[in-house]
Amino acid sequence: MLVLSRRIDDAIVFPDLGISIEILQQKGNSIRVGIDAPIEVRVLRGELLDSNQKRGAKYRLTGESEHEVRNKLNSLNIASAFARQLIERGEYTLAANKLYDALVEIEGGEENANRSIDVPNPDSSSLSALLVEDVENEREMLAGFLRLHGIQVSSVADAESAVSHLQNNPHPDFMMVDIGLPGISGAELISDVRSNSAYDGIKLFTISGQTPDEAKLNPSANRISKWFQKPLTPSHLISEIEQSVGGFCSVN
Repeated sequence: MLVLSRRIDDAIVFPDLGISIEILQQKGNSIRVGIDAPIEVRVLRGELLDSNQKRGAKYRLTGESEHEVRNKLNSLNIASAFARQLIERGEYTLAANKLYDALVEIEGGEENANRSIDVPNPDSSSLSALLVEDVENEREMLAGFLRLHGIQVSSVADAESAVSHLQNNPHPDFMMVDIGLPGISGAELISDVRSNSAYDGIKLFTISGQTPDEAKLNPSANRISKWFQKPLTPSHLISEIEQSVGGFCSVN
């Protein structure tokens, strides 16, 4: 615990969190404190917290395996980046809801999460993508994040749906494939796509908690443009897509 003595108009600043606390007035035994924090940060008086939220309670990110923890961290990373983009657009309530949904889901309350994300595909874009990810909230969050960067996104939950989409729709500029798909794995889907010359023009990106060696998939042989290991760094993801594919159309 850090203990400080502060005077009127002195401040305490948490620069990494965007939070500052300023001493405004002292009267008798009472002190008025001003708190400036991002809109997504909840600020409450201690007496309003229930017994499970009292000072000292901590949020613990747990999982049965490293893979599960990586997936949870990935969901938080995407939700955070998505929320920042929404805040820049002035969508404050939606940003807060998306952060809340991500926390609800990783705590095991998936049935309470609202996965409806009101971010339509951009009206005009020179880039299109097919996202293949079985975790629903993560899939829709990442799709929304990509759309905010001007990319037309279609999303499916498994390899079979991905194959059907490719057969019945114009081919996307690129695919993002989660390796750990149920049924037909992402590795098998990638091999199938690369064995069909009709899909030679599609760039491939993978998303996985595994390394290529662990997934037994050769990125070079399968012409994979980039292997993204979870947890993703969303800004890095956008940069890599832009370098490999290009053609971004910003959305305001």
